[in-house]
Amino acid sequence: MIIVGYFCNLRTYLFFSLFFLVQNVASAQVPLEVPSAEIPAARPSRYVIFPVIVKSPEYKWGGGLAGSYFFKIKHDSVTRTSNFKAVTFFTVRRQLVFAAEGNIFFPSEKYILHTIASVSRFPDKFWGLGNTTPSSNLENYAISQVDIYPQLLRKVYSNFFAGMGYEYQNVFEFDYNPGGQSLFDKESIAGRNGGHISGASFILTWDTRNNAFSPSHGFYAQYLFGTYQDFLGSQFNFTIQNWDARKYFPLRKNRVLAMQFNMIVTTGNVPIRNLANIGSNSYMRGYYEGRYTDRDLIALQVEYRTPVWKRWGAVLFAGGGKVSSNFYDLINFSSIKPSAGIGLRFSLNSREKLNLRVDAGFGQHSQGTYINMGEAF
Repeated sequence: MIIVGYFCNLRTYLFFSLFFLVQNVASAQVPLEVPSAEIPAARPSRYVIFPVIVKSPEYKWGGGLAGSYFFKIKHDSVTRTSNFKAVTFFTVRRQLVFAAEGNIFFPSEKYILHTIASVSRFPDKFWGLGNTTPSSNLENYAISQVDIYPQLLRKVYSNFFAGMGYEYQNVFEFDYNPGGQSLFDKESIAGRNGGHISGASFILTWDTRNNAFSPSHGFYAQYLFGTYQDFLGSQFNFTIQNWDARKYFPLRKNRVLAMQFNMIVTTGNVPIRNLANIGSNSYMRGYYEGRYTDRDLIALQVEYRTPVWKRWGAVLFAGGGKVSSNFYDLINFSSIKPSAGIGLRFSLNSREKLNLRVDAGFGQHSQGTYINMGEAF
């Protein structure tokens, strides 16, 4: 894929890329990251507009248009560059998506504002709840939804941040074939008639990574607690807890060993679009996102990253995970789904270590190919 971008400082760049925001637009929960990136030299405001190509098991193939705007609120050695990104694309599965994401770093990074928003018409697939659902259970459905999720963090001490978020999501259309044969009706899936959620989140983040896009050392940990209740205007009463921990080990000759642990635990009447899923281009690569879905999830992955030649690099990754309807079954580590694969990397910006990645992931009787921008984690 080739993307041609035009910056307002009259320089034209030709590079391989993919707008990374497409990985989360169909998901209600998007984890906030606050990377301790190396601070580049101050630059004037600039923008870029380019065509995009998307590829994943969920989208198959698609294309559209994306744009980014970069600016600095304060030109100093502490405050990182703020950015705003937007993308719209259409896929061969007739999925139409518009999404936007912004990160605003206030002076001295005392505050960080992260906002995501999306509007989408999204044909999807459902195999029922559980970690062992058969492939023959497939049911097709489609949703139309709007989602907005601003989060504000404040630096508490050194690399430690704390903050709050608010999410509003409205699934205003949910199309499936109701009746006795429908999985949605058989399993009484919450949210099968659409509806909206409204809730607040509490976020704690500790981050010592040395780079935003491709860390070579450091540690990242985040805990997010979200509550969606009728007194907040939600039609569904439930909570979500998300633990995300990552560690990066530098090896000889610029090689890196990266590890990630992720766990999601929910309680209450969780609608289908907020359940935990196995499969994405971030973890459990090789599975269709939602191939296995349930209330709770646990996943672990390891990735070995090595340079190959000039701007080219390669990775090997492996992991495992499962979903479950209760926490105690989740942590007994039975029926773990495997995930493994290989990938190529092409450096788009060596200073900021921003890579285009192409991954081939393999799961249990499943395979997925992903084109994306930035590392998986």
